[in-house]
Amino acid sequence: MNVGTVLLGLAFGASLSAAGLLGRAYVADDDAYVAHVPKLTAAAAVLLVSALLHLTYQFVTTDYSNAYVWENTASYLPLLYRVTGVYAANEGSVLLWAAIVSVVAMIAGAVRGIPDRHAKLIHGLTLGLVAYFTGMLLAQSPFASIRTAFPGAPPGFVPTSGQGLNPLLVDPYMAIHPPVMFTAYALLAMPFAIGAAHFVSLFRGNGGVFPTWHGSVTRWLRLSWLFLTAAVALGGLWSYTVLGWGGIWAWDPVETAILIPWLFLTATLHAVSAYEPTGRYRVLAPAMTATVFALAVYTTSVVRSGVFRSVHSFADGGIGAAFLLLMALTAALGVLAPVTYWLLQPDDGADDGADGRWLRRANLVHLAVLGFGLLTFVSLWGLSFPLLRNAITGLEVSVEARYYNLWSYPLVLGLLLLLGFYMDYEAAGRTRALAGLGAFTVATLVGAFVAPTEMWQLASTRPDDAVVYRLVGSASAASVLPPVAYAILGTVKRTGGRIRTAASRNARLKQMGISLIHVGAALLVLSLPFMYVFAGQASVMATGVGDGSMDTSRQAVPGSDYSVRVLGHSRTEFPQDPAVGTHALSTEQVVRRGSSLNGSVQTVHGRVTDVREGPRATVVQLDGSNVWIGLAGNGTTVPVTTGERIVARGRLMWDFVPSADAVVLAGPKTVGPTADPPESVVPTRVVAEGVSLAVYEGDRLRASGIAGQRRYPEQGGMQIRDVVIDRGLLADTYVIAGVSDGTASITVKRIPFVTLMRLAIVSLLLGMSLVALFDPRHGAVTDTAVRGTARDANPEVAD
Repeated sequence: MNVGTVLLGLAFGASLSAAGLLGRAYVADDDAYVAHVPKLTAAAAVLLVSALLHLTYQFVTTDYSNAYVWENTASYLPLLYRVTGVYAANEGSVLLWAAIVSVVAMIAGAVRGIPDRHAKLIHGLTLGLVAYFTGMLLAQSPFASIRTAFPGAPPGFVPTSGQGLNPLLVDPYMAIHPPVMFTAYALLAMPFAIGAAHFVSLFRGNGGVFPTWHGSVTRWLRLSWLFLTAAVALGGLWSYTVLGWGGIWAWDPVETAILIPWLFLTATLHAVSAYEPTGRYRVLAPAMTATVFALAVYTTSVVRSGVFRSVHSFADGGIGAAFLLLMALTAALGVLAPVTYWLLQPDDGADDGADGRWLRRANLVHLAVLGFGLLTFVSLWGLSFPLLRNAITGLEVSVEARYYNLWSYPLVLGLLLLLGFYMDYEAAGRTRALAGLGAFTVATLVGAFVAPTEMWQLASTRPDDAVVYRLVGSASAASVLPPVAYAILGTVKRTGGRIRTAASRNARLKQMGISLIHVGAALLVLSLPFMYVFAGQASVMATGVGDGSMDTSRQAVPGSDYSVRVLGHSRTEFPQDPAVGTHALSTEQVVRRGSSLNGSVQTVHGRVTDVREGPRATVVQLDGSNVWIGLAGNGTTVPVTTGERIVARGRLMWDFVPSADAVVLAGPKTVGPTADPPESVVPTRVVAEGVSLAVYEGDRLRASGIAGQRRYPEQGGMQIRDVVIDRGLLADTYVIAGVSDGTASITVKRIPFVTLMRLAIVSLLLGMSLVALFDPRHGAVTDTAVRGTARDANPEVAD
């Protein structure tokens, strides 16, 4: 049993014991042994973080005695991507998730304590999640030895090189994206536990816990939304630079999967902000709080179970079954329990208001929650339909991107109009707000029919398309302008009024944050359709790049304002001049590993200390040791001399002859000096081929660099793109090149509104940061004077 497995076993014992003690205390209403829970919780967190650090150390040092390390890294990778390998597959990802959840549980317990019976249930559920994750890791450990990968290998066998990291993950965005995403998911563990505990408590007749924990829920949800938004953005930007799509979104299953919890989390935040213990959302808010974590587990199952396939389904494995079971458990607590309670208690306490009018701000929030719920359903159904269809009919089908685009588009426009009206309602009053809503709605409908050119049409339609596809697809992208303008104008107007009347600095900062979130969302909606509708591309071929006979003058790109000048061709193999110790064993290592290397193909290096020529073979001693290189033929064919440092590759035979421990059976082409080793000895992990080029728009140089592809021979020949991007204020110039057989196919794209999209993302993140920090009642920096104040009566705390 190795160190990592011991750490996992102890963490499992600590978290399971803590969850068990809390469960017993809750059921029996007995505080015996509860005093041990904080220590056990801290121990579980320390042990899991230690396990994560230990695994990271094994990746940094490329310890191939660990099968998971061997499968997901290689010595030639830079340090950043060796660390990235930690969460490249299921085992490391679950360990990362478990470690963060355990830290969340420890912090929550330390900050709030375990003051009552309800808190015991909440912390018991959270620690139960930690125990479940840790149990998954014990069943399929990231610390399993290499013997699990090579059951027939002799004891002590360790490979000399790793399989390498999935090429799609060799990117700075992917070094950040998974930890950010799992942090977001881990932060949802507490809201899930609170929501689930609320309904368990109600069923047991103990009253709900949500009113008491409402502030905590709000804080955890906001933090999770902040990290999840960053994760979605990082994933989109990764697609933009690595996949060569020329866009940030293609409704790939994994992209859709991460969008689902983000949409539902957004809806949940609106419901929680409007929650009242005896009125609005008294059932729905805790139900959504619990459900959003179940959706996060579902989306993770999409990636990890292997049920769904996508361009970056890189983590299939047996651990997927455990994810499916976790999905069922969380769905039972987060979805089934609330629905059952709602069926038994159908009255959600909806307050129609004293004046009897339906058109009130509270009901507008209802519509916002409903709108985000419908958007979630569109994505959820599109993701799940192929699976259901396959299960029922056996037919494999896929859902086109336009399903998501065309069904989501009207909902998004409706939400923008609703946002503008909601904000205007408070700033301008009911009558003027209604007039504004009418005017902008009419403008939206008119804009849908104003298409100056066919380019403005949202999508191409076919006669046999469904009505909604023909109707929405034929609409003009101009229809997005009025709702965006209305949402921004209403938000800015309302924020100005709120800031003028705010009595505290924190309240003003919170209002500024709310404004940035909604303005950022409106700008994001503006940028996305225009980014695709107005994107243009054209291609040109360049011949003779392989032998240097290509035309280096500027060539016009037909159908565009671009011209391209190909300046040269490059083909590079990596790693270049690697240190011999990264791919070859020293004689000391050979002796230490002993007979475990018998029969395997190895590369060894050392200084020649003896050369003995025979009639049929020549043997070369290395470092004065009992490790020899054997070469067939007489001495005239041996390319080595005494005192020279050499490297050789061949089949290693242990105890092959009485006078030597090991003999590496090599040939003249697999033996050479370490300063200039034979090509067949040094492993080629990456072949990068591309053309250096300059792209002009008119007479202006727009972009220059090397565009092409990188191929990974030892990983099934996988390829990723090297694109050239000129990030302009109004539009990006995006260049893709495919180089093959001496010919380069060069595509130049013009992608507008990318800068606006980036600004929108920054606005979203900055806005939520301000709200999470400075909300007078539920922020990290709270105003104690407004705690407990009725929400609607105090604009300082209202959203």
